[in-house]
Amino acid sequence: MDRRTFHSRLMSWGSLAAAGALLGTPGTATAGTRPPHREAPSAPAGPSRRTVVEYELPPAEETHEIVRLPDRPMALVSQMSNSRLVKLGMDPRTEQVTAVKAFPLGSSDAMLHGLAVSSCHPGRIWATHEGADRLLLVDPRADSVEAAPRVEREIPVPGGGRGPHYVNEYGDVLWVTLKGSDQVLALDHTRPGRHRLFDAKPHPIFAARHPVSGDFYVSQDGASSLLRIDPRTGRTAQIPVPAEQGSTPVGLISGPGGVWLVLLGTAQAGTGTFGRIDADGRIAWHRLGSPLGRSASLLHLAFDPPGTAREPGLWLLASSIVSEQARDLIIRVRFDPSWTRITGEEYAALPTQSCKAHRLLPLERSVLATELTGARVAQLIHTEE
Repeated sequence: MDRRTFHSRLMSWGSLAAAGALLGTPGTATAGTRPPHREAPSAPAGPSRRTVVEYELPPAEETHEIVRLPDRPMALVSQMSNSRLVKLGMDPRTEQVTAVKAFPLGSSDAMLHGLAVSSCHPGRIWATHEGADRLLLVDPRADSVEAAPRVEREIPVPGGGRGPHYVNEYGDVLWVTLKGSDQVLALDHTRPGRHRLFDAKPHPIFAARHPVSGDFYVSQDGASSLLRIDPRTGRTAQIPVPAEQGSTPVGLISGPGGVWLVLLGTAQAGTGTFGRIDADGRIAWHRLGSPLGRSASLLHLAFDPPGTAREPGLWLLASSIVSEQARDLIIRVRFDPSWTRITGEEYAALPTQSCKAHRLLPLERSVLATELTGARVAQLIHTEE
């Protein structure tokens, strides 16, 4: 397994010289050699160090989602262009990737995309075949990287819905965005005949339940609008993204006090903007303050897993998916205890730029990020000095 590394110190942005060093281009490492590294010379000293490492995956044109199996040293990655599920074996202590193995999951044109860990079926995951209009319950066989995953159940998307993209499990109900038919599906996986379809604007990407109101919110990247769904009454409403904040909502997840989202922007400019939706549907917007952050095209976001001993904060992923001029970055944003005020920003560049960084997965001691067009997974590792 080829591995490329890039060393840098994270910093609170006040040093543009350090930013230039951090965004440098590393070399490649071959097996048995010491990986090249590059230090950010102007970064302030600190008690810890961050290392960004890349792991090569089997070749694919599109590498997408990533999930971690609970209590297992394994992560799973979907490759949509050839419908392969990649198993990443990890060292239980360091979380570094130690093994990579890809398996076909359906026909090569089925377009494996969404992944979600199931609570109702321990040890299983839900997956979507975006091109074949199916939902899958999969046993990834997490005891061995070499063991081929098994599809235990297939559920056709009902009602003429097309293009299942994102999936997540909320009790007995799967919430699925249908990118092909611009709809949102709520389906009882214990009785698939019980389902509802909600019309959306182009194109629904993520869905998340508000931790206070219980409403569901859906990002629609083709309409610069959010869809709000009351699952009790079935009523829906649209919430446009204010033009002064930016455009193109993509990443959207449940988090402290609300549903959090990021804005990608356009091919001309990102705005480094993200926000939190309160119980009444109002959005409190935040904007990154560093020179690099103010133009970041934000695609995804994630919070630390429960029980992680970090100060309040979230992870953002900036991506070059709509512009080759944009940077691919992992960003840590620190908050005060009320989650209303930013107290710090830290940045790390992916070693391979223009890779269209795609999804984030925080672990206890590191963060993984998929690279859409690079067929790689990057890992930001925290080590004490």
